[in-house]
Amino acid sequence: MATQSEIFSKYGRNFAANERIFGEGEIGAEMFIIQTGKVRISKRSKDVEKTLVVLEEGDFFGEMAVIDKGPRSATATAVEDTKCIALNEELFEQQMQNNARIVKKILKNMSARLRDANKQIENLLIKDANSRVAHTLLHLAHKHGGKNTADIKLDGVTVEELAKAVGMSSEPAKVAEILTKMEQVHITHLDGGQVVVSSLENLEKFIRYLEMKEQFGL
Repeated sequence: MATQSEIFSKYGRNFAANERIFGEGEIGAEMFIIQTGKVRISKRSKDVEKTLVVLEEGDFFGEMAVIDKGPRSATATAVEDTKCIALNEELFEQQMQNNARIVKKILKNMSARLRDANKQIENLLIKDANSRVAHTLLHLAHKHGGKNTADIKLDGVTVEELAKAVGMSSEPAKVAEILTKMEQVHITHLDGGQVVVSSLENLEKFIRYLEMKEQFGL
């Protein structure tokens, strides 16, 4: 059996921080599995680039273009120095035929992305800006935090990225104002420009408070 270093020497790719791996609309011939580093998946809406997800070691991306041979549906950019294994169509089909774990993981991944997209759409339909920000933070906290309930750092989520995620890309100052209010009641804070959920419990209480305000017209 080939060692990991032998596999990387044959199929590996190195990407520098902020290097684009592929762009939205390009025709894709490979999928990628992250060995080390992080990759941002983003999509352009009009003139705004929205971060969909930040992937880490063990995650894979770009499989849809290999499956349906269509153009890339999003842009992939290395967040930091990153190493990936690249699988072309032939290698991908070999894995699909011979590795049931890969098939299961791809199906689970596609299902999770669909659920994530549905949740993002649901959050964008919320009219109140405070509620939209709070619900989006709760969704991101569950994705980034695992079993943590405090000090959940949302990697790659700055004020500007959060503004894009909640459909307020032209109002980052408004999002910053909401975050400042949340910081005053120990819900969030910023660390190196990135959003941190200080207390998942307080965030959930804040969401319930906002729902009660809306329900009773307060």
